[in-house]
Amino acid sequence: MRPAEPEARIVRVDGLGKRYGGTWVVRDVAFTLEPGAMLGLVGANGGGKTTTLRMLAGLVRPDAGEGHVFAHDIRKPSTALRWTIGYMSQRLSLYPELSVVENLAFRAAVLGLRNRSDVIARAAGRYELADVLATRFDRLSGGWARRAQFAAVMLGDPALLLLDEPTAGLDVATRRAIWRWLGEFAAAGHIVIVSTHDLAEAGNCASVLHYAAGIAEGPMTPTDLVAASGASDLEDAVLRLAEPRG
Repeated sequence: MRPAEPEARIVRVDGLGKRYGGTWVVRDVAFTLEPGAMLGLVGANGGGKTTTLRMLAGLVRPDAGEGHVFAHDIRKPSTALRWTIGYMSQRLSLYPELSVVENLAFRAAVLGLRNRSDVIARAAGRYELADVLATRFDRLSGGWARRAQFAAVMLGDPALLLLDEPTAGLDVATRRAIWRWLGEFAAAGHIVIVSTHDLAEAGNCASVLHYAAGIAEGPMTPTDLVAASGASDLEDAVLRLAEPRG
């Protein structure tokens, strides 16, 4: 019997894993996300969170399992797959010698967007970039640089948004703004997957995957993760689960 085609608006992975040499970096990643979902990836450094994001983005080929992003097989990355995804790495990736508006214009051109001036103007207003549009990217503070990168990722209105530590090292106001935008983006029917070390922020996600020693457990609600560990809060839960088990 021929298997059913994956749903066009769902992200589904089953048994996803990646190894380098003989060592598994991450194994057993499994979840199904529908429009409006916001999933947090939590756990210790080196647990496989970034690798998971890169597999979903089609940048790293899985060595186990399978996954579909809106009917696209992530094991067979294509331009069509990548254009449905907004991927924001922890490392700043805009061109340092270009101004913010030049970076946004370049990204809009790569995406083949129409009415680019209008798209850029809306993004500048939405992400409060009007005062720094003419500033070279390499002269921005960390907070402004992260806002600019976020705006560039969002230009194409991606159906799936993947973010790796989007608020690392940022001031409180910028962190709150980014999480507000993420909540609004998910509420509009998009899917958000975010890796974060800030476990208080991870509580904004409806569900979380917990990574330990390369194994992904969940998804579960943040409350369920806390209860399963016998902890007092999400940060305490992740710390307890990271301890060696005798």
